[in-house]
Amino acid sequence: MKPSAYVLLFFLWIGTFYASEIMAFAEFISLWYMPAGISIAAFLIFGKRAFIPIFLAVFFLSFRFTEQLQQGLDPAHLAAAILFALAHTVPYGLGGLAARYWLSHFIQHGLPIRIIGLLVIYAVSALCAAIAGLFVWEFTTETYDNIIEEGWFAWWLGDLVGVMVIAPLMCLILPKFTNTRLAWLEEFYAHDRKLSANLKPFLFKLCVAAAAVIGILLLDSQLTHPGIAYFVFFVTIPQLWIVLTERTSFATTSLVVITVIMAFGVGLFNVTDQAITYQFALYMTAAISYFAVAVPALIQRNIQLQEMSMVDLLTNLPTKWLFKTLVNQVVKSSRPNQNHSIAMYNLDHFKKINDDYGEAIGDQVLIDSAQIMKNELRDSEILCRCEQDIFVVFMPNLDIDAATKRANELRHKLPVLHIDDLILPIRGSFGVAQVQFGEAIEETVERATRALQQAKQEGRNKVVAIS
Repeated sequence: MKPSAYVLLFFLWIGTFYASEIMAFAEFISLWYMPAGISIAAFLIFGKRAFIPIFLAVFFLSFRFTEQLQQGLDPAHLAAAILFALAHTVPYGLGGLAARYWLSHFIQHGLPIRIIGLLVIYAVSALCAAIAGLFVWEFTTETYDNIIEEGWFAWWLGDLVGVMVIAPLMCLILPKFTNTRLAWLEEFYAHDRKLSANLKPFLFKLCVAAAAVIGILLLDSQLTHPGIAYFVFFVTIPQLWIVLTERTSFATTSLVVITVIMAFGVGLFNVTDQAITYQFALYMTAAISYFAVAVPALIQRNIQLQEMSMVDLLTNLPTKWLFKTLVNQVVKSSRPNQNHSIAMYNLDHFKKINDDYGEAIGDQVLIDSAQIMKNELRDSEILCRCEQDIFVVFMPNLDIDAATKRANELRHKLPVLHIDDLILPIRGSFGVAQVQFGEAIEETVERATRALQQAKQEGRNKVVAIS
């Protein structure tokens, strides 16, 4: 961790502290506490190295150096500042480290499960920090009695909103400013590359969300009905609109903007008696956004899995599943008098090549021979890799005799490969079967497989057709 990262964290924490004070609608009371998000994100990104800048930032603000210089050093005040710093840094340090471990070591779990674990860690960390902070406050001051019982919920919820809103933004910003790369974090933003970076649609949606917040606050200030404040939960709808259709970075920004507007608006529109309702609405909006972020990521993952199911990763040929899908479409759309055939072949003595020269050479043989065979195909023919060294060619509009002749042509096209210092003549055995009208493609493949086995039993490097 570079010195610049320590300085960045220190001033970020102090800056967000004063920003939270600006948004406070009463002394020490705000809808959210942004420094909590800075703290847990710092430990999440940098690990235990974040302890020093976060501790120093809390200590700096708690100690109030200017007052101490003017009035003289008070050891009790020094001890109180250290306790406040520990009460904040330790819970969020443990929470950030736990979240870091959870996301990085349990990456095999699905994204929704990891998000649930993350939210639980956030909630426990914020609760511990709230109770610890109030305990130190009660212990070091004489003006507040029973402050833990009276204030733990508001403190906890304010901190939790700060963690939920600020931590994602910091996880986006801090790695870029400090050149830190975290593989387990990139999954949350992986689908961003597939989405447009055009700001206009995002800004329109953000304006809709902001207008909804302001409208509800204005309505709440004009009407005395206590249920009006609950309309703020509908702000989740435009936020979800953004999360599901825009980049994760945009969704994170929109969550911050909505939260800032709501925090200022509670004091500006004088609806502080409903502050807990708005605070809880912020938490629910953030929590739902977390789960909604998983949807584009899961869609992207499904697309990748679909591509993997369609294309063989080694030879770049269609997989058996895609082959059957395409052939079925052709066969079903054919006339009763149209003839189609299938040729299945494998490379003779491929196992011996693997055993003698290694799997790397074997893979290269598969890649090169598949590419050469692919280049020899007609436009209407389809080649796929079924498994290991077994391939299938679909030959449309060819009956069994024409397909046998065509398979012999392809057999003679198998190459002599030059791989490093090796010269490997590639030979193949072919089994041909004609697609019967009304027959499932799996049955045709099964008959072609029997023909292939017969060709291998008859000495290999030949074509056998079976009706």
